[in-house]
Amino acid sequence: MRKRATIYDIAQEAGVSTATVTRVIKQDPRVKAATREKVQRAIDANAYAPSVTAQNLERGSAKVLAVVLPEMSNLYFSRIYNAAYWEADANGYSLRLFQTRENQPISREMVSELIRCRIDGVLFAGNIWSSDRRDLNDALERLKNYMPVAAICPPGVDLDCIRIHSDLVSCVRLPVRHLHTLGHRHIAFIGGSMQTKDASKRKYNFLEQLRLLDLPDDPAYHIEAGYDMEGGERATMRLLSSLERGRWPSAMVTFNDLIALGAMKALKKMGLHLPDDMAVIGCDNQFFCPYTDPPLTSIDLHPEEMAQSAVRELLLAQESSSQSFSMIRDATLIVRESCGAALGYRKME
Repeated sequence: MRKRATIYDIAQEAGVSTATVTRVIKQDPRVKAATREKVQRAIDANAYAPSVTAQNLERGSAKVLAVVLPEMSNLYFSRIYNAAYWEADANGYSLRLFQTRENQPISREMVSELIRCRIDGVLFAGNIWSSDRRDLNDALERLKNYMPVAAICPPGVDLDCIRIHSDLVSCVRLPVRHLHTLGHRHIAFIGGSMQTKDASKRKYNFLEQLRLLDLPDDPAYHIEAGYDMEGGERATMRLLSSLERGRWPSAMVTFNDLIALGAMKALKKMGLHLPDDMAVIGCDNQFFCPYTDPPLTSIDLHPEEMAQSAVRELLLAQESSSQSFSMIRDATLIVRESCGAALGYRKME
């Protein structure tokens, strides 16, 4: 493949300056006809096309947004990225992905790169909201001098930027109350890590729902398991093997759908039938939920809508002085077979 011609190649071949090439491309009437013809011949011979990025930079904007996410193995973050990409594209912007490792500081090099590239706005999302993240606040302070910043984060995270929240109250209240209406009294909560505000907030809301419904709170039912299938499987085996059969919960609410998959695998290994012996409800409503055995009841946090809202707010913030406020997106319970709704109300001790 022939090397792509640059504006310098065109200028050298036509014997003019790069500024003259730019004026020809912009159809500046002040360029002499003979010069215009000479430059156009060089452009046509080399199939030269000017860089859109360079043109935008010349106008003072790269028309590029950025999204900072953890490693993309979690499908939830892929959904955020895809929705942000297409929303940016629909508005004439491209989207760059920057990745971080879980619980690792936001590097100064990443912040410098965002600034150097003249990014027009940046969205942060994912498991980066631990209890003490001075590096994140420092990064936001630097970035806000150059661009608007948005974050998809749990409520209560103290960040001076545009904040898009999922409703961490309803994402726990909905499954617990749904299971309660089906007759369950002993409900476990599995997954997450208390090192992150998201997980600690969900656990607090879970315990609050138990209190409001006058349901027993057994500390053995609260198991940290991380965020993946292996963690869900291990935690479920650990929970049930540590208790006598008479103390087993009759239902499980999990931090996400991957944890739920691992839990369902462990339950089947132990000879339980779902949902007759154990009801399971996940969170995130991933694409595979209708195809599990049984199909997985889940909470939809609407990450696509949050990502689209974040992109729109970043674009609006470029023309506004209001760059620090919060929005919340309600969660939705998607009922399938794993919760046992089809079995109806059952009186369980």
